[in-house]
Amino acid sequence: MLKKILSFILLTFVVICSAQNFPEKEKKYDQDILSFLMDITQKDSISLETFLMYSKPFSKWDVRPLEREKVWCLDTVHGVSEVPNFFFGIFCHMYNVSEAASRKMPNDFIQKGIDSKSHLQNYLNENLKKFDQLSKLISGSKNVVFVSYNDIQKADNLYQDKDTYWKYKIPKDSPFPISSMVESNLKEKFSKEQIRILELIKELEIYAAYKTTKGIFYLADGLTDNSYGFYFNSKGNMETDNFLFRIMKSEKINENYFYYTAN
Repeated sequence: MLKKILSFILLTFVVICSAQNFPEKEKKYDQDILSFLMDITQKDSISLETFLMYSKPFSKWDVRPLEREKVWCLDTVHGVSEVPNFFFGIFCHMYNVSEAASRKMPNDFIQKGIDSKSHLQNYLNENLKKFDQLSKLISGSKNVVFVSYNDIQKADNLYQDKDTYWKYKIPKDSPFPISSMVESNLKEKFSKEQIRILELIKELEIYAAYKTTKGIFYLADGLTDNSYGFYFNSKGNMETDNFLFRIMKSEKINENYFYYTAN
């Protein structure tokens, strides 16, 4: 009898802790986001290429929580780097991509990042003054995330698609950076500083910048949770403990910049 009581108490404790640590578990935000993305890709006849572009790290369909290392998603607890891979697998199936081909894509992407190292290192050195200017602007900015490529611009949670400004309406207890609800035609617009940062990102042919407490990651390209590009640190140290960037390889380019590949 005592054993049953103790088991019940332990189970109750686990359930309470789970509810406290993962309040999103009962809200089904993950399923709402998945349904939202499936509906919009089918409704707008989005190609696989476009889907992969929009779901790059920090882009408008990137589902990774940015402030928590673990999250309740698709019926269990995952590290945030796992979440986009599950979505990637679901959408590859929807686009009739074979399992073998979908498994190969991230590996091919990482190899592309490794093969691009020499070219991109030279590119950074050739454009060092502009990268230094960009690093100075981002370091002094209140924003953390910038994205600028094709027709998408983003500064934290404010997006611009062509001439329209919009935001996701994120529930307070949702850890995800996107939702099925959107506020569009906003009066809020990018500041002159934000516009200059976004222009420099596009001019330098990277697509995103993510500022941490230690430095700045510049993403040359991304696929699901994988990326490669540059890292800036004013003290010349490489950041290897950020859960959004599982660093596979890094190499110092000059005093303040590194080349990295992450998965």
